[in-house]
This record gives sequence, structure tokens and C-alpha cells, in this order.
Amino acid sequence: MKPLLFTFAFFLSIIALAQNDKVVFIKEVPIKMPSTTSYNFYIGYEVSQDSDIAIDFSGGPSKFWAGKTTPVSKGKGLVPIDLPTKDNPPNGTGYKLVVSVRERNGGWQTTKFASIIDNIEIVKKTTPVLDDASFSPLTPTKFSDIGVYNFDIQYKASQQRNIVVAIYDQGKWVAASKAISVEKGSGTERIQIKTNPLPEGNKYRFILYYGSDEDFPNTYLVSKEMSGILISKPEKVITLSSLRKRSIRLSINKDSDILTIPGDLTYKFIKIIAMNGAIVKESQDSNSVQISDLPKGGYFAITNKDESYQFIKF
Repeated sequence: MKPLLFTFAFFLSIIALAQNDKVVFIKEVPIKMPSTTSYNFYIGYEVSQDSDIAIDFSGGPSKFWAGKTTPVSKGKGLVPIDLPTKDNPPNGTGYKLVVSVRERNGGWQTTKFASIIDNIEIVKKTTPVLDDASFSPLTPTKFSDIGVYNFDIQYKASQQRNIVVAIYDQGKWVAASKAISVEKGSGTERIQIKTNPLPEGNKYRFILYYGSDEDFPNTYLVSKEMSGILISKPEKVITLSSLRKRSIRLSINKDSDILTIPGDLTYKFIKIIAMNGAIVKESQDSNSVQISDLPKGGYFAITNKDESYQFIKF
């Protein structure tokens, strides 16, 4: 009986699998805030190492500023942050609120990711907010560039409003969506941007503009931003049949607990793939993988340099 040939396909990202840091406002921040001596925020975060969560509240007619930094440990979590202000911010428009991930004990230069709300208005007392728009909290911070970017925008509108999302590479405009009109009410609108292939980088910014003036989006009611977005090359599709054809066979000692890949002293990643296509082991920044706990059988090993090997665990 001939062995069955698997034809499963799987995706291999050629970049390392390190998570991309992210912070979001969990509790809605109104774009009209009362003037007071303290503001409370609830921040959701995901960080790849011990970091600082920084909040900066600035702008307005008197160039007001207040800030606070809170340390968080590697991982995911929710942290309440109380931001005291030395003086009540004066009433007016043009305030900006920024929450960011920074290196532990680092300055603004070490910012990895930030969520920004622009054009907040300070008012005398709490006021119902009838118009607002935000990126969905589920918006990813890592994208594989295929020329199409989709955004789910949550909004509420007191009348017909327009939404535009733009992509910037640091300060350089890259692409933007068409202006999408929404009617009075609330809901979620899918916004799409189509663009030519973008260079790899982790300094991209997504900016949402919301308003209805004749000069929109140059003038707007509110703007929201996500900065520190990672865009990578498209993920590569690899089939098991292609791996069989191009993989170099490695012979390993039956008593060996470690598989060492020949060639370089270190690889960004090495992945061990079972014959059913599942990625069962992985190492980073090394040229070897611990295989003592693998069941007996055949496996593939692939590297970030698109090299592939086949071996048998005895």
C-alpha cells in the first residue's frame, strides 16, 4: 500500500513571532470632558516585556499638560489609571489624550505603540456626547501587506457624518479610504483602504477622521490614531508536498535530544513541523531545537531563511 501524500497547506510568517505591544482605552473616553482636577482611565494592554504605560493629556487654549507613568509586567492586563492635574484645564477645544507603551523607565523616545484621541473639548460640566467614532478595540497592530486594509469603525452620529481612515508611514501620508457617509444613529461601519505594496516597518500610523464640514477631512469633529503599527511582507504559503521535494535530509543520533541546523550560528526562528502540517516546536535566536519530548516519527525543520530539512526522531 502506497503511503498517503498529504496536501495540506499552511502559512509561514517570515518575521519573528514576537507579539506587537498594544494599549487601548477600555472604557469610552468622551470627546467632551468636564474641567476637573483628576481624570480616571481604564487601559487594556499587551506588552512583550516589562514596560511603562504613559498617559499624556495636553493642548487647549493655554497649552495645558498633565501626565503619568504606570509600570506594568510582561503579558496582558487591565490597569486603572488616575491622572491628577495641577490645575483645572480651561474650557476650550484642541486637547489631545495619548496613552502609550514605553520601555521601562524610558522617555517618549522609547514609545512602541500609542493610541491617540485628538480634538477633545473641555467643558464646564459633564455633557452627553452625541457624535464620536473609534477604531474597534479588536483592530490588530500587526498586518501582513496584501494591499487591502479593513477597519471596523464604531460610531454614533447626531446627523449625517463622514468617516475617513488614512495610513501614514511616520509623518508621510501613504493612502486613505474614500469618505464613507453614515446616517444619524449608532453602529459599526467597515472602512477599506486599497494601496500599492508597502515597505516593511513598525512605524506606521492609522488615523481616523470623523466629521461633516465642507473642508472634511481637513477639519473634523474628532480624530483617533493608532501608531506603532507593524506591516510585514505577505505570509508565504508552503505545502507539505513542496517541503518533501526540497528538504535536505538530516541524520541525527537516536540518543540525541537536540537538533542542530547546519549553516549559521543563529537563526531568527526554527520551526519543527509534524507530518500533518502542525507546528509542534519552535526556537528563536538559536541554531538548535530541543526535541527530547517529540514523539517518534518524521518531521520537517524550517528556518527564517526559507531553508527546510527533514529528519526522523527515533
